[in-house]
Amino acid sequence: MQRIACSMMLAAALLVLLPTAPAIAAIDFFGTAKIKPTFYDNFDFNDNKNDAFIINEGGLTGDQHIRAELRLGWKATGERWSVKMIAEADVIMEKDTADRSYYVGAVSYEGKPNAGSEFGIERAELLYRFFPWLELETGWDVRALDIKTGGLLFGDDHPFLGFRGRVTQNLRYELLYLPIQNRSSLPKSDDTEDVLRSPDADDWRVYTLKLIRDFGGKSAFLPQSPFFGNGTGHNNTLSLSFSPVYAYSDNDSAQAQIHYYGVEATGQAGWFKPYFEVVAADGEFDDGKDISAWAMFAGLELAMNKAFNPYVAFRYTQGDDDASDNDVEGWVGVGDIARFTPLIGMDGNILGEDMGQSYGATLYSYSPERSFKTNRYGGIGNGGSGDNPGQKLLAVGTRGDLSHWIPHLLYKTQAFFIWYDETANLTNIRNPGEKVDDYAGTTFDLQLLYAFNKNFSIDYIFSTFIPGNGIKDQFGDDPAFVNCLTLAWSY
Repeated sequence: MQRIACSMMLAAALLVLLPTAPAIAAIDFFGTAKIKPTFYDNFDFNDNKNDAFIINEGGLTGDQHIRAELRLGWKATGERWSVKMIAEADVIMEKDTADRSYYVGAVSYEGKPNAGSEFGIERAELLYRFFPWLELETGWDVRALDIKTGGLLFGDDHPFLGFRGRVTQNLRYELLYLPIQNRSSLPKSDDTEDVLRSPDADDWRVYTLKLIRDFGGKSAFLPQSPFFGNGTGHNNTLSLSFSPVYAYSDNDSAQAQIHYYGVEATGQAGWFKPYFEVVAADGEFDDGKDISAWAMFAGLELAMNKAFNPYVAFRYTQGDDDASDNDVEGWVGVGDIARFTPLIGMDGNILGEDMGQSYGATLYSYSPERSFKTNRYGGIGNGGSGDNPGQKLLAVGTRGDLSHWIPHLLYKTQAFFIWYDETANLTNIRNPGEKVDDYAGTTFDLQLLYAFNKNFSIDYIFSTFIPGNGIKDQFGDDPAFVNCLTLAWSY
């Protein structure tokens, strides 16, 4: 008994003297599962020809298909730190992707040695806050410079390393290093010297700085007037967010270096919600060709009530007027992210899909940056051409919540009227020798979303691109279509 008592006293003393073990961080799991039956038709605007392949998040596809976007995420947080990771499989649903392997010709079949093996960490965000004004951030989560407005410059889930913080109550910043491509030529088995070759020949690195200055909030200075949606003084929101932006694109892969300068602004005055950005590109290719282009976006939404919020917007990207000279004037950002912008973006409309075989707008982008393969200096996959014709896009639309009439039903509908900025580099097939018409065409989008509950919803998008004379001169006169149904589980 005496030995047991001594052992218990010793154990108690050790518990008092030993430092307290750190608490195990709580881990929150979350995820989404989306099944997307989709039909693409006539992306070449010609009923008499088969469409070329179309690339979306699931891979190469076309015609009717079903895409699966399956995500499982987890997040752990502490007093100063957090770790978030999201694993994803995003595939076109078929036998080969479901079985996750090809059984015959696995090495050479369509150049895909192990279909379905794409499952992995799609996004990662690692944070540590040293001070309120200094937080370390790294991973490959979504980062953007202008996604709140027109998405002309950059937004994507590329790898990043950087810092952000709050300098004052109303001033924040973010400083990022983005190794978009960081490839090296590794030694081959027959090399006489075991060394790397051309270590930076295919690199593309981007350095960015963004400041965010917030002004206002609730303010009694907004006039009590029906014109501002503030006739009773209750809707007295008056705010502005102003964000200067700088990016340096050191694009060794394209043999080009570009400085981007811009500003983004959003705000609200009563029921008026303005959006604005302007960005300029200044740089050169290693062969001496000069890069000089600009782009802008302006929009205005009226937040009138839950059911009806009309908006109008204008999006402009400069086009090149002579592919044979040394002035490269077609706008190309680091990565156009228009599809996910809040005002005119829509995840699944036709202009945000891959229209590289005709109009030239690639996945996520609204601009015709892939109309050519020459003088490339950015864009998704580094495929944007500085000789592209540019764009003038006028958008009108409305969105809202129709639950007053049909519970849990939301909608968005819009029309785009699209002109080329320059057509000198385009070839008229319909009337050889004549100039291509400026008017590219009209798109119409309708999105309906019914949420059965917080865990399950059905989303339908109908979208069409009706060719104008500019498209008819080059490709054909048949409308292009997207029909996309999304069955979405969230947990």
